[in-house]
This record gives sequence, structure tokens and C-alpha cells, in this order.
Amino acid sequence: MTIEEKSSSRGTGAIGLAIVVIVIVAIIGIWLAKNQSSDNNPMRQVTYIVNSDGGYAQIIYTSSVGVNTEPAMMTTPFNRTISLPVGIEVFLTASNPSQNGKISCEIKIDNREWKSSRGTHPVDSVACGGILK
Repeated sequence: MTIEEKSSSRGTGAIGLAIVVIVIVAIIGIWLAKNQSSDNNPMRQVTYIVNSDGGYAQIIYTSSVGVNTEPAMMTTPFNRTISLPVGIEVFLTASNPSQNGKISCEIKIDNREWKSSRGTHPVDSVACGGILK
């Protein structure tokens, strides 16, 4: 082997090594970008449902900004769907001011039953809640 051939093979080896290093760095970068994306904190569709024989109920629920709403008198059946991130605490409470008949609350996640509570007079309030998964 001549000096020129040795120099040429060293240059080819260095280029090959550089390509391998670039590919590894690119794979690590893609992996890091994927792990830091919003896919790690997915959103869920949360549906609140309240029914009351009295035709209305005082309702409090976790809003789309993650805080509980002020108590409000709502007609029933009450139905509200919002998007919330996984890991947030979700609550729904309902009171039956007529204090007769039945009252119920239900929370659905992505249109599947998750939490529910039912009561009949003298039970005048119900509550559902938990940490969104």
C-alpha cells in the first residue's frame, strides 16, 4: 500500500464514522423531541350529566381552566362537555333544592362512563370526582 492509499482509506473511515455519529445524534434528537411533545399530556373529553326529578339543580363542576365553577341553578337534565388534560382533578356536585324525588350525577370520559352517584329524598345532594386518567 502506498502513502496515498493509506491516506485515502483513513479519510473514508473518518467520513463513515462522522456519518454514524450524525445518525445517532439525529435519532436521539427525534426521541427527545417526541418525549417532550404534547402527546405526553393528552386531553380528554369530559361530559358532566345531572338529572333531577325537580327539573333543576344547583351544580358545581370543574371548568375548562381547571377550577370549580361557582354554584349555579341549572335546569335538568344538565349536560356539558369540555376538554381537560390528563392528571387534573375533576369534580361535579349537584344539590336538589326541591328536596323531593331523585337526583343523580355522572361524569363520562371520552364518552365512557367513569363516575356516578345517585340519591333519593332525603338525600338532597350527590357528588362525583377523581383524577382524570
